[in-house]
Formats: sequence, C-alpha cells, structure tokens
Amino acid sequence: MFLLRMSPCQAIMIICIIANAAFSQEVRISGIVRDLNTHREIRSVNIYIKGTPIGTASDFAGRFSLRILKPTQNVMVVFKHIAYERRELSLDFLEKIDYVGLQPRVIPLQGVEIEESGILRLEIEKDLPQTVSVIEARSFEMRGYVDAGDLLRTDHSVQVEEELSGKKTVAIRGGNPDDVVVLYNGVKMNSSYDNTFDLSLIDLEDIERIEIIKGSNTALYGPEAFSGVINIVPKMRQDYNIRFQQRVGTYRSGNWGLHLYKDFDKIYGSYSIKRGGLSRSFVDGPENQGRLKNSSFHHKANLNYDFKNVTGDKSSLGAMWIYTSLKYDNQRENFNLSKLNHLFSLKYSGDLFKLRGIELVASFRKLDEEQTLSFSRKVDDKALILNAQKGFKLSNFDMLFSYQYQHNELNLFDDRNVEIGFGSGNLQRQHHGFASIAKYHDEVGSDFLKTIDLDLSFRYDKLNDKQNDKVNDLSNDNDWQETMLKFALNLSGFRNNLFFNSFLNFGKNTKFPTLLQQASTLSVFSLMTTESSLNPEKNRSFELGATLSRDIRNESGIYGWQISGTYFQNHYENKFRVFITPDLPAPFYDNVKNARISGVEAKTGIFLFRKKVSVDLGISKYSLSEKAAFPFKSDFKRTMNFKIDHEGYSFQLHWFKEGEQTAWLRIIKSEPGEINSSADAFAEITLPSNTNIDLHISKSFGLGKLRFFVNASGRNLLNDNEVILQGLAIRDRRYYLTLAAQY
Repeated sequence: MFLLRMSPCQAIMIICIIANAAFSQEVRISGIVRDLNTHREIRSVNIYIKGTPIGTASDFAGRFSLRILKPTQNVMVVFKHIAYERRELSLDFLEKIDYVGLQPRVIPLQGVEIEESGILRLEIEKDLPQTVSVIEARSFEMRGYVDAGDLLRTDHSVQVEEELSGKKTVAIRGGNPDDVVVLYNGVKMNSSYDNTFDLSLIDLEDIERIEIIKGSNTALYGPEAFSGVINIVPKMRQDYNIRFQQRVGTYRSGNWGLHLYKDFDKIYGSYSIKRGGLSRSFVDGPENQGRLKNSSFHHKANLNYDFKNVTGDKSSLGAMWIYTSLKYDNQRENFNLSKLNHLFSLKYSGDLFKLRGIELVASFRKLDEEQTLSFSRKVDDKALILNAQKGFKLSNFDMLFSYQYQHNELNLFDDRNVEIGFGSGNLQRQHHGFASIAKYHDEVGSDFLKTIDLDLSFRYDKLNDKQNDKVNDLSNDNDWQETMLKFALNLSGFRNNLFFNSFLNFGKNTKFPTLLQQASTLSVFSLMTTESSLNPEKNRSFELGATLSRDIRNESGIYGWQISGTYFQNHYENKFRVFITPDLPAPFYDNVKNARISGVEAKTGIFLFRKKVSVDLGISKYSLSEKAAFPFKSDFKRTMNFKIDHEGYSFQLHWFKEGEQTAWLRIIKSEPGEINSSADAFAEITLPSNTNIDLHISKSFGLGKLRFFVNASGRNLLNDNEVILQGLAIRDRRYYLTLAAQY
C-alpha cells in the first residue's frame, strides 16, 4: 500500500535501495595462496571463517573463492595447511592484498585433515613403511636437468649409470638397475627384455614429483623391486593455458617445448611437444672423423573427467598418451641406435556399482630398440598391464587388496652369425600378481609416543614363459609361482616442537629371470653349470629407520632441523651374475649361490631464516660381498645441498662425492670349443672416485597474466677428474641456460 501512494520514480528508487541492501549482505572474496619464500602456489589449503563451518579449499593452482553471507567487521578468515603455519586475516585486509603468503613449517602439523578432494598423497602410504625421498617439482622445474636421470643422481642413495648412447639407468643402495622398478603414473615401465628402464625417455616437464622408495619390502610394486622403486607422478592440472621454454647449452645442445592446457571444470586436458638434441666431438681424434649426435622427440597428452557418481562422491576417469623417440648416431664408429617408447593408459578412481573406492588401470606399453653396426639387432617389447585395487576400513584396521596382470610379448631379431648369443625368436610371459596389506593403527596417548602401526603384507605371483616361432632356442618354457610375506612396525610421536617417526620391516622377496637373462645363460659352458636356465633369485631383507625433527624458531635465525638414519641388510640366494667378455658378442648370466649387501644411510638438514635457507648432508656406506654380482657400484656416496629461496629467487648448490666403481669381467683363456672353467679368470676394471659440484640459479616473476622463468645451470664445475671413455669425455663441465614464459 505504501508503494501505491508513491510516484513511479520513487517506487523504483525504493526497490533499488532494498535490492542493494540485500546484496550488500553477501561478500565474495577470491585470491591465490602462495609460499612466502618460493612464491609457488599452494594447493589444498583449508580456508574458512573462524568460528563457523563455512569454508573452502585452494585448487591445484592455489586459487580460492569464498562466499560470506552477512559479514561483520570482526570476520576473520583462517588459512590452514599441514605443511605451513596457520594464518588469520581480517576481511578488510584480504580485500587489499594481491595474494596470501604462508610460512612453511619444519614439522608437518599434526591432526590437520584437508577434506577437499584432490590432495596428493604418497602412493607408498598404501604399502609398508619404507625410507622415501621426495623430489618436488620446485626443485627441478625449469632447471638445467636434461632428464630424470640427471635429477635422480642428487640423492645420496642413488647411482646413475650412463651409457655412451645416452641411456640412463639407476641403481639404489648398491644394487643393480634391474633391481629397481620404475613407475609412471602408476604404470610399470620396466622392459621385459632386461627389467630396466631408460630414464632419459622421461621428460621432466609437467611432473608433480618423483618419489624414491628405498628398500625391498614393498608389496604393491611387484617382486622385481629388490632395491627400490622410482615413482614418477605427472601433473594433471596446470596453472597456465600455454607455456613455451627453450634451453641451450654445452655440446651444441638445446631443446624447446610447447605446452597447452585447457580446463572446462569437470573436463580438463593438456598436450605437450618437446624436441632436442646435442652434438659431441671425440677428444682423441680430428673432428672430420665424425661426431656423436643425439636427438629426442617427446609427445605427451592427457584428458581427464571428474564427475559425481550415484552416491554423490567424486570419481575420475583419465586417459594418458606418451610417445618418445631417441636417436643416437656415432659417425666415427658407424653405429646407430634408435629407441621408441609408447604408453597409453586409462585410469578410473571411484565407485563401481556397489563397490566403493575402486581404482582400475589398463595400460598398453611398447618399447622398441634397433641398433646397427656391422650387424642389425631389434628388440620389440609389448606389454598389456591391468591393475585393480580396493580398500576397506574397519575400526582400527585398513585393508587393501590388489590384483595385477601383465602380458608381455618380446620379439628378438639378431642377424649376427654366431654360435652363441641371443639369436632371434618370440618369447611371451604372463604374470599374475595378488597382494593384500593389513594395517592396524592405534592411538597410544602418552606424553610423547602417540601412535603405533602394525602392518602385514602377503603377495602371490605366478609366471608362465613360453617361446614361439623359434629361430634359435632362446629359453625353456617356465612355470613359476612364489609366495612372499612381509611385516612392519611403525612408531611415531611428538611433544611440543619435537617430532619423531621410526619403523622396522623385514620379509622375503623373489625375482624371476628376465627374458634376456634366460636367452643368455651360461649353459653354453657345459663345464660351468649343469642347468640350462636360471633359477629365481631370492632375497631376505631387514631394515630399521628413524627420523627426528625439531622446530626451534630462535632469534639467531635457526628455524629447525631434521635428522634421519637407516640400517639395512639384504641377503641374496641364487643372485643373478653377469659375465661380459671381449671374446663374445653378448653378456651371459648365471646364479651365484650367496651374496649380500648391507649398509647405513644418514641425512641431516638444517633450516635457517624462516626456511628461506636450507642445508642438508647425506651419506651412504655399503658393504658388497661380490663385485661380479654388483658391477661398477660405489660403496659410498656423500652429498651436500645448499638452497636459498627468497621472493621468487632460487639458488641451489649440489656437491657430491662417489667412491670407486669396480667390476670383475671374466676373461676366457681357452680356445673356442675347449672352454674350461679352471682356465678362466677375472679382470678387474675400476673407475676412479668422482667429486664435483652442480649449481643452479633461477628467477620467476609475473607480469599481469604472464609468468616468466630464467635459469642458469652449471654441471661438474670442479672438472678435476675428467675421464675419457671410448673417445668421449665424461664428468666434464657443462652449462645450460633455460628461458620460459607462460600465460
């Protein structure tokens, strides 16, 4: 009635005032959460109104948006993350700043649960407790690391083995490269040919992190993980739409990459292409005799769909495709080598009918290798991989069941006219694996000891090998099955600013001969062995480890420290041993009855000036029983990493010292056809110890929606122990400059 007595203009004015008052009762704030030191975005930060259940979480790019109804002058917004200091800001202050900076902690905050989906957790948390090193993207993104092999050697437990062709494999804790399982997004990448993977095939761009899992007592990663696991986790969501980078450096090296990303909320995907190469001259002859050239070509694409299932929980379906081509051309020796790595993978996480929390992975992987010298040799390895996981929770118990199936088809072609060696043929392997893990968790509630965990794992593997289309008799048909049990105890606690975590695990493991090893046994030397094929290798492992961390925060600038140590023993039965001789064109294998590796590892770190500066020291010392079983392995390594992160500037210095690398090679003294084991001997070959320094200096900065990266890197700067191997300098100085821009 009141509006009816007013003029139309007055009525419209009153309606606008009422509408404005209604809308003024709602405020929406948005922004980005960043690390105060590195300026990198922080995902999965809990953001909520103090004293209320109203809140949200930052997304993969650190962005957040929070809607506040009927705000008052005293509204405080809380920012909380397990790895950062809690921060409270007023609503008025939030509206004035460009981003929210959080201070990193030394000790993860206890009891903080982040409910927002998408938080990344380590895969190893599903398995028994192990020693784990995590290298996050901020430590290598846009740096002078050419590939994953260059990066992994910064760890004090890892030794990188590099061939002249550029192939890079890793050894962990003094073991062999075929004792390490390499995973990419949960898919096993090891070749069925020799159970190794060339890490130069992995492009470091758009990688979230690399997990180095050390030890033999894992259950989910297969029986081949005698020394450890390298788990490469790709970054599915990006904080850009387009990015371009260019790297130039020593040996006329260079690579460029273009990366595209698009996000449609529920559907998001990316595609990247990268090309590179280098050209090296031989130091023991004129350049006109030819050069060594390497080239690489990478494609990577992924597409993901997040949706809500019938129960209202989030599920996801993702597809990934990887294609990598590497070529090696030794013009002086007229030797060519090409490698192709193909991977297509589908992954589903969520509910399946009435089953909740299912994870299904189906993958097809193809590794091709072709080399030409005075002969031609081709290796074509195809693998179909299926994985299924389901977890259960009952009171204090967590149960996980996993089924793994892998079908490998290996085609070998070798036109060398020799009586012994690989030959040619088609070999197939079917591998069924079943693993179950039971975890008991209990809260102790004492002043210092807080939790106790008891874990038990069971694994059963069944393998079947057969050979089709025999040109040469490469392998016997095999039917193996093994059962493995493992146990772990984990204790953790904290008091005030002191935190500790300790674990003990032990168990047994079994590794089956690779198809290469079966095709290259010493059965040709009838006096050396009475068996025509290798027996499975067995391992009994024991490990004891502990970590102690302390927050200090005193005025002298010391922010905190952390120290960890591990002792382990590996006892091998039927250890695979390789023989390489200059008289024969192929390596050969047999079983050594007993072998052993034991060792200690320690790492200590100190954090200064609110964690802007960090220094860590690592040391490993091993006892290896036989050089022939573990060829070219250092028995000790020391590392030092010095890092400064401040306002987007980054300075990293890596110092390392590796001990001598010794191997025994069998020399055949007898005449062909008259092989006598008593007439044979071992020749010892030693590479000298290596001490060197790597340096990385970088800066990132923003300009509107653009972001720029600049990095200068120097490798092997001491250059005091240059080694010439087959005419090429190794361990020599190398320099790289990287420029990148993204929108």
